[in-house]
Amino acid sequence: MTDEPAIKDNVVSWLDFLKVKCKKQLAELGREYPFKRSLFINLQDVENWGETGIKLAAEAIELPEKCKEDIYDAVISNNLIKTADNKPAKLLVIRFIGIGKKTNLRDLRVDHIDQLVSVDAQCNRYTEVRPRIDNAVFKCGAGHFTDKKQKYGHFIEPSRCGTDGCELRKLDLITKRSTFINQQRIQIQENGDGLRSGQQPQRIDVVITGDICDSIFPGERATFNGIVRSMQKIVRGEKSTVFDLYLELQSVEIKERDYEEVVIDEESIERITEIAKSGMALDMISGSIAPTIYGYPEIKRGAALLMFGGVNSINADGTGNRGDIHILIIGDPGTAKTKLIKYIARQSPRGVFVTAVTSSGGGLTGIATRDDEGRWTIEPGALPLADMGIAAVDEIDKADSDLINNLLSIMEDGEIPITKAGQNRLLKARDSLICAGNWKNERYDSYAQGGIADQISLPAAFLSRFDLIFTMIDNPEQKQDEAKSRHLIKTRYIAECRAAGKLDRITDEDRKEVEPPIPTHLLKQYIAYAKRSIMPIMNPQVREYLTKHYVDLRGKPVKDSPSPVTMRQQEALVRLAEASARIRLSQEVTLKDAETAISIFDNCMKAVATDPKTGQLDFGRIGMGIAKTKQDLLKAIKSVIIDEPGLSQSLLLSKMDEKGFKSPEEIKEALETLKKKAEIIEPKNEHYRVI
Repeated sequence: MTDEPAIKDNVVSWLDFLKVKCKKQLAELGREYPFKRSLFINLQDVENWGETGIKLAAEAIELPEKCKEDIYDAVISNNLIKTADNKPAKLLVIRFIGIGKKTNLRDLRVDHIDQLVSVDAQCNRYTEVRPRIDNAVFKCGAGHFTDKKQKYGHFIEPSRCGTDGCELRKLDLITKRSTFINQQRIQIQENGDGLRSGQQPQRIDVVITGDICDSIFPGERATFNGIVRSMQKIVRGEKSTVFDLYLELQSVEIKERDYEEVVIDEESIERITEIAKSGMALDMISGSIAPTIYGYPEIKRGAALLMFGGVNSINADGTGNRGDIHILIIGDPGTAKTKLIKYIARQSPRGVFVTAVTSSGGGLTGIATRDDEGRWTIEPGALPLADMGIAAVDEIDKADSDLINNLLSIMEDGEIPITKAGQNRLLKARDSLICAGNWKNERYDSYAQGGIADQISLPAAFLSRFDLIFTMIDNPEQKQDEAKSRHLIKTRYIAECRAAGKLDRITDEDRKEVEPPIPTHLLKQYIAYAKRSIMPIMNPQVREYLTKHYVDLRGKPVKDSPSPVTMRQQEALVRLAEASARIRLSQEVTLKDAETAISIFDNCMKAVATDPKTGQLDFGRIGMGIAKTKQDLLKAIKSVIIDEPGLSQSLLLSKMDEKGFKSPEEIKEALETLKKKAEIIEPKNEHYRVI
């Protein structure tokens, strides 16, 4: 009897709270019931509702089931939800959100069982929505009905008829009288941030019921609010003394699915518009990318275009045009490549960072796993989880052929076809890729034969799909080295002052050198605003300008000599120009945007594709896997051998000299290449014949 007044007081208190704080939500529920049945109680609002609210919020954490019953009684007994048929909303479900205290997934213990917790995690996999019996109705041979409330786990049958005086034990389930609810199971994994070395991310199963099924999907990060439950493990048919924990989900608060869900207030829009109209937007954005890394302005300008991206569009025939921009950075060790691409990936709500050395092909694309019912399912890998975001891949030069082939599909189509364990799936992976790696021999060799492109150990088909390819060569240069050192030391000094709590020692000049012109949160809002509001269109002047540039880049046609420059380069320029227009918040791609795109494209390609002998641009190594000069040499050798079958090497060298090919070493290397390709044979020593 002593608890009765307290219970009544709580119901009354909840009634007062609902009438004040949930009036609008109750009205919406009345209009949408029974299709929508969830009433969300924000515990932050409850705590802010005076001293009584603090007690109610604390009870919701400790005794969530009792608290939900009190709220349910307050709603139903006072008819707070006005349904269309004026019947009580008895299918109402009470759910809690806004739990201030967060619990780490790996810290869940016995003390948390049957309590309400809130964890930040990432959805790893999910099952289809299936009906689960909630209240089972059984019928005995005498026609009596017996109800049995079911919980998650094993099906519970009554041992005998529940009607007084009836001793019958054989009962049949009557599905038509039983009630079912929708259920879905997902698995969540704690975010990798802050894990100690060697620690594995913890996982836990989550059970979702009712109208919040299908509210989250693999790859999305969210705050999961739920009641911790335990279930006894069964090992080889016998009950174990060990219990498994799972989360009975009450609500899910999704952070940012993609740029569409980034919240932008009016003040931020004004600041973004001001930056866009300043004429310095691209420079300010590039200066805000990894400000702790000194220099590399051209790479940061390219990265700025990647973050904003071009326009994803559909042609009249149904084919698509990708707007995602891909960048490759090849450089010497210790040039901050990893730090740079990590920073860029973090700017995306769904950004991921992986390394090709420690990642398997399945880990990046998807693996086949069995669920608890023994069915095979495809669990998406890191790259599908980053769909519509940025994927940073480090150590790309050490990737195996399977990984490269999977990346080819992503870069071109934004999809990964997976056929495993009888499952045939096409996973969406519309990522903007930024890859980093080292040279063929780790460091750049300035004395090696051939150009810079010959020191990149990646397939030509892969290289040709990158819109921009940048290089980082760490040559000693006194003034540059001094500037880098001062910048690094100043960055560390400011970090030390912050760690020690001595902010007064940081001068305004120090802050100006290290802090970005655009704060990180505002930059993310800027990108989000541009991506969802700006869909620029090329004007006639731009279309003509880009066409002329492409024709000039291809050069004059040469008989039997395909150009290594393809429409991929033209499409890259269009994407870069569209991204430049987005940065300016312009709905029109102007000549200025086209010039910006061509300037960045030409500068990075000159560094990669310039032939060291001729000084001319040669896209052969990037587009076809072989430099144009070498391709011309191979053709000339074959032409001479065709004219004189069985030609000796000494005579061949003489004839090649007449054609302008003076280096015997290059000719001999070319002969070995032709032999490996089975285009010529050597029937006797140093005499050649074309096959």
